Amino acid sequence: MKLNSLKPNPKRNKDSKRVGRGTGSGSGKTSGKGHKGLKSRSGGRVRVGFEGGQMPLQKRVPKYGFTSRTNINTEQLRLSTLVQSGIKEINIESLISADLIRNSTKKVKVFLDTHECSKMNLKGIKTSRSVKKVIEDAGGLVEE
Repeated sequence: MKLNSLKPNPKRNKDSKRVGRGTGSGSGKTSGKGHKGLKSRSGGRVRVGFEGGQMPLQKRVPKYGFTSRTNINTEQLRLSTLVQSGIKEINIESLISADLIRNSTKKVKVFLDTHECSKMNLKGIKTSRSVKKVIEDAGGLVEE
């Protein structure tokens, strides 16, 4: 077998239908699109959600829920992530430079997921009570 003798599976690669090649071809003139109307035009398609002028479902259904704008600028971190980072003096700027949080973050809270912790100092970062206890037991300091 040689590369120049390879051919694709005939069932797999089916030739596309050539439309608009004369009336004798079976799909000439209107090219299988019928006469006039939106679907016969180039680029003619109904946009998603359009219901022919009737009020669309997504507008008829009542809206509910609330998205807090503070959540956009707030992030949560695990204690194990801070321990793995190896940073000793932790504040929001050091977390941004270590790529642990987004640049737009204003508030950070640390949650407990491990009981092993090295000595570290947290400044300007909120913690749960359990995290504060673990860090202070390790000889660290938490300033909110």
